[in-house]
Amino acid sequence: MRCVRTIALVDHTEQYMPPIGVLEAIAEALTIQVRRDFAPAWGVEEAQFTVGGRGDKIHFFDSAREASDFGWHIVDDNGLPYAHVFAAASMTHGNDWSKGTESVSVTASHEALEMLADPRANEFCFDGDRRLWAREVCDPVQVGTYKITAGGMRVAVSNFVLPAYFNPWATGPYDHLRALRKPFSLDKGGYAVFQGAAADHERFGRGFGVTFDDAVPSWQRTQKLEGWGRTYWRLALNS
Repeated sequence: MRCVRTIALVDHTEQYMPPIGVLEAIAEALTIQVRRDFAPAWGVEEAQFTVGGRGDKIHFFDSAREASDFGWHIVDDNGLPYAHVFAAASMTHGNDWSKGTESVSVTASHEALEMLADPRANEFCFDGDRRLWAREVCDPVQVGTYKITAGGMRVAVSNFVLPAYFNPWATGPYDHLRALRKPFSLDKGGYAVFQGAAADHERFGRGFGVTFDDAVPSWQRTQKLEGWGRTYWRLALNS
């Protein structure tokens, strides 16, 4: 019998609790997305998402104590990956649990896919010029979404880049929705962490920086740079 990785969705919300059946629908949609779309493209193992239970964890909270980010992922002291998703960030910007380009389900999809591709959030890829780009598979196309039917509803999930995106000599497609035209580029509203910033990019530490597409609003840039989420720690730990 083939062993399938399990990732459990664990709800800790109190103010922004999911409607009945929505978390189960999100778990089913993520299972479909990984099995049908992501795992074949990236050559990673499939994952079965469940509500509660054993396995790696994606924890859902109302909001973070130290950060206002939508979500982040990292590994614990034993090297086991986990993610946090914050519902308030979605709800206060006109989304809900499964609908909207910044819905809770999109954030969960974003973190789940990046947790599978780079669980420790510490891998970088050379762009063939002079920069190392963080191997985050959803950040460059984070505004792009598509819907998967699960649990009798249409659940929004995140677009993601393909392996060709991190190869400067590869031909496309470069992302699942085919929004990008070349490797190491940004879709509207996307961003990326890289080493070796030019003068017109924000600079951090010893040359690690973040580049944003012009469409990323100022409040979201602040969240990425000053919160305590994944982007903040990539910059802090590599400075």
